[in-house]
Amino acid sequence: MKYLILIITSLLTVGCMNIDTVDLRQKTEQINDLNDKDRDGVIEAREKCADTYVGSNIDNYGCSSVKRIDDSIELNVNFSNDSSIINSRDYVKIEEVAVFMKKFGGSHVTIEGHSSRQGGREYNQRLSEKRAIAVARLLTSRFDIPQFRVSAVGFGFDKPIDDSNTSEAHALNRRIVATLSGTEQSTAMKWTIYTVDDE
Repeated sequence: MKYLILIITSLLTVGCMNIDTVDLRQKTEQINDLNDKDRDGVIEAREKCADTYVGSNIDNYGCSSVKRIDDSIELNVNFSNDSSIINSRDYVKIEEVAVFMKKFGGSHVTIEGHSSRQGGREYNQRLSEKRAIAVARLLTSRFDIPQFRVSAVGFGFDKPIDDSNTSEAHALNRRIVATLSGTEQSTAMKWTIYTVDDE
């Protein structure tokens, strides 16, 4: 038993002789940046997406999930025959698009103007363009959406909802469609005990 203790002690002594010693009085040089400047829980040495929103759902590199925006909204903004004037009662419908766009800063909208089959092709093409431009201008001037995020296009009577030659069909076909697209970087949020629901 005595010899066994002596052998173990010798082995431990020999094993410890190969360990490098560190002088704790000397300053250690930090190679990697261990700061978390955007406070997302990922150190700068591993960070690939700076300035993520606090509380967003991120991966191991500090990147938030990307949500693809691809949606069409039938605005139900209908025009009188031979008119591109927006009725003021329809402003609230257009404002819904503006609210969505303000919430998702990476979104863009294409305003599509359509016409009924009354009249000639060229005339209805121009009329549908005027309708789209009128709605696009309302988004930028009244609801403060930047111009570069809004475009307008007219389709004339090439994409009718109703092909019949009735007054009801003509009224339905004189319409606006808003097509939203883009990406949104900061939509997926982590739930924590500190999350407060909007009232």
